[in-house]
Amino acid sequence: MARPDPRLKVLFCFGYALLVATAETWEAVFWALCSSFLFAFFWRAWSLTLLKRLFGADFFLFFVVFTLPFTTAGNALLQVGPFWITKEGLLLALFIFCKSNAILLTTYVFFARNNVFELAHALHHLYLPSKLVQLLFFTLRYLELLEREFKRLFEAAKLRGFVPRTALRSYRVWAYLFASLFLRSYDRSRRIYEAMLLRGYQGYFPVWHHFSWARSDFFWLIGGSIYLIFMAILAYR
Repeated sequence: MARPDPRLKVLFCFGYALLVATAETWEAVFWALCSSFLFAFFWRAWSLTLLKRLFGADFFLFFVVFTLPFTTAGNALLQVGPFWITKEGLLLALFIFCKSNAILLTTYVFFARNNVFELAHALHHLYLPSKLVQLLFFTLRYLELLEREFKRLFEAAKLRGFVPRTALRSYRVWAYLFASLFLRSYDRSRRIYEAMLLRGYQGYFPVWHHFSWARSDFFWLIGGSIYLIFMAILAYR
């Protein structure tokens, strides 16, 4: 089956994320989470990379929802020292956790096979501000480059005897690493900008090859609209 137009993907994921984030019922969240797994199965997106990225996002999300059982008022279930874990807090933490994973998984599945150029091109066609599109484009384009640069600096520090510890000396080395990464990033951005000016850059990227609307996109549009309407009914009933 033909892949949908990237513009349809952006619109669908935006509507999906908006409905899931503002949903007030467990039925809507459960349906969103189940459908995100179905999307991953349909697009054959299950991979070790997907699991690693979900685990990385959930690792930070855990610290966000960890405090909710202790800070939300309600029926106490368990006492941990001077703090009480409440039933309402646990349910709220689980509610937010399921919402976040449904949005993350669906967004990843839909854009896993699209590169950053197609995403920026789709946002350009949807009339987002040009500066915002360029900012997103350069951020996604050079994140991997910054990661490689940081790994190179970190390896160089380890070859000079650096061992990460909870000590003042280690904190000072970390500060030097991040400061060096910031300065190198700034220097590289200046050189990239000057190279773009030499190639005729005037504040925007001209688009030569536009997306074409295929017949199959009408079916994707109708199916996605029906799904979002059903999600809205579940979320706000």
